[in-house]
Amino acid sequence: MQQSSLLIWKAFVDENLCVGCGKCTEVCWTGAIRIVDKKPFFQKESFTKETLSSVHNKKAVIDVNRCICCTICMRTCPRGAIKIVPYSFPILKRGEEKGEDLDAIKTQLKVIGAQLEEMERSIEKL
Repeated sequence: MQQSSLLIWKAFVDENLCVGCGKCTEVCWTGAIRIVDKKPFFQKESFTKETLSSVHNKKAVIDVNRCICCTICMRTCPRGAIKIVPYSFPILKRGEEKGEDLDAIKTQLKVIGAQLEEMERSIEKL
């Protein structure tokens, strides 16, 4: 028997396209996006202060717990680095954990419902 899964949508940043300009952070009204320095720690000492502050070392990071997938950041990004992608995860596991899984699913469905409501409000504002 095939295991069922639940499909939700999540924002994703393509680090190869992101230049850390910060335009996405300016339009994100939930505060889910921040710009961080993505240079590996061990390399930082070999760079100058100017190199470390270069915009190309900085990348957008999305807090999926705060993101409501309204797509405003995706439409604002000049490089097309932000995408809203489907994500699925298994609904039930076999064994005694089914009750816990059902609680987790109920929580996820509430989050998805809230995301859909926010998306509808955002669309109405456009």
